[in-house]
Amino acid sequence: MKKILSFLTAGLLALGAAWSYNPPVQGENLFYLSHPELLTGGESVAGGGIESVLPASGTINPALVGLEERVSLDLGYTAMLNGLDESKGNKKYGQAFGTGILIPTDWANFGAEIQGVFSEFSNMPLGNSIHFKTFAAKQFMEKLYIGVGLGFGYETKIHKDWMLTADVGAIYDFGDLGFLKNFRIAASANNLGKTLGSDVNWQGYPSMFTFRGGVAAELVRAKNFVLGLSLDVTTPLFTNLIVDSGIQILICDFVQVNSSWEFNAEEVWQGHNSWLPTVGVVFKFNIGMGKSDFVKKHDWTKSELCPSAAWKNVDMDINMISVGAVLRLGEKDKSGPDIELE
Repeated sequence: MKKILSFLTAGLLALGAAWSYNPPVQGENLFYLSHPELLTGGESVAGGGIESVLPASGTINPALVGLEERVSLDLGYTAMLNGLDESKGNKKYGQAFGTGILIPTDWANFGAEIQGVFSEFSNMPLGNSIHFKTFAAKQFMEKLYIGVGLGFGYETKIHKDWMLTADVGAIYDFGDLGFLKNFRIAASANNLGKTLGSDVNWQGYPSMFTFRGGVAAELVRAKNFVLGLSLDVTTPLFTNLIVDSGIQILICDFVQVNSSWEFNAEEVWQGHNSWLPTVGVVFKFNIGMGKSDFVKKHDWTKSELCPSAAWKNVDMDINMISVGAVLRLGEKDKSGPDIELE
């Protein structure tokens, strides 16, 4: 198996070299840098081992927004600190931000996210860009969710280029399958269209026609302890191989510890892959939203606020420190479907 994986990786890298595949460091993760839950979620196309959906999740798989049943808002900020010598012209500081909203309706779920990434590092030249993405997802049958997304962005520093792309994705929720709890399998096709820099390097970044597949489930579910795992495989137009794994531990339904690790064959080949895992923490607070008629009408008197923080190392010299929060309005519906007996 190891020989097969090595042969496959070498073949993809050779194909990428022939097709001038050369995105900047973290170029494939451009949309996943703005929020701590994205940094530490293992970029799970299936929503993570312990299922967690925020508006920004639609950037990974638009079908994910179909899993959330509450109006949700997210806000995230990531500081990027560069350890290279500033006297040689290297920038010392970069940043990313993101905010969005997810709105469930009786017909479908809709979401939108705006993100900014500002990285003029010589060792991570992502440039300065703003992106806007919209998503729609709908449940088909009992366990199948299908979603679509549309995104536009513009980069002002390096390529001074625009992007216009579409995303499609699907999730099948098996529920409990043997010892696996809340087992999900998912796939997505991202960046279908023009990406940044594709006029210079025809593939651009993030790579056009990026295909992703993954699974996620809870392995242990006890009263005050839940352990979840996820595994994803991504191939940007079959010219690279990226493997993401994530682990989440929820304690007392209050604090969740997240960690993820990524193997990017191209960045390993170029000597830029960090072998350190990303780590983060999420807290869950039940909060009151007041007792106005508007709040009562929408059943938002009790809501959930989840602040989070994360750390990610890139190429040893760059460290990312991210903070954020998700506000989910109302309480999660834990009741089963209404059944009428005639």
